[in-house]
Amino acid sequence: MPFPQSKITGHYGTLSAYRKKMGMQAHSGTDWAMPSKTLIPAITDGTIKLIQFSKILGWVVVQTGWDVKAKKTKYIGYCHLWCDKHGAKCGGPTAGCKSPSTSFKLGQKVKVGEKFGIRVSTTGSASTGNHLHATLGNSVKSVFGTTAQKEDLYRFIQSQSKGAAPKQANPQTKAVVESGTKTQVAPATKIVYACPHCKKELN
Repeated sequence: MPFPQSKITGHYGTLSAYRKKMGMQAHSGTDWAMPSKTLIPAITDGTIKLIQFSKILGWVVVQTGWDVKAKKTKYIGYCHLWCDKHGAKCGGPTAGCKSPSTSFKLGQKVKVGEKFGIRVSTTGSASTGNHLHATLGNSVKSVFGTTAQKEDLYRFIQSQSKGAAPKQANPQTKAVVESGTKTQVAPATKIVYACPHCKKELN
């Protein structure tokens, strides 16, 4: 797990008495309780695809991830993030903020475990104290969707640790050669080929 020192205070898919009373949907992510301004490590290798403010989720940063089992890209959203300029009370663009921090930017590549500048807070409508609300979806915008549009991030992390090597250099850059035909598995900035004769990877 990426946050061994923290406690899970909200599991994906749960429907608490409070949520029922308020007519809310089941919990759409996993909550990890941590002190305010704790630096959050990247859950997996990927690229920052979205930095956006939401009245409910506060500051949200979305990065790509790689689903080893399904062999396709997933999108991980980190929510309720701290704003370096206005703290936990940030109102996003209406407060003059385009990003919660200048430590990272769109298109930036991050490595698993890297603390690239996102911090725990309570921006948005967080009501249970400082925590990271993290989500998993099949598209960039799906991290803002309902539970039915998402998946269990906790289980995803477990599957990654069981089904992948400890360190993935760039799982989205591989392509295979079958019967002399090149087939690209996923978008890549650098393509690695497998020789059909000696079975070695060539850069």
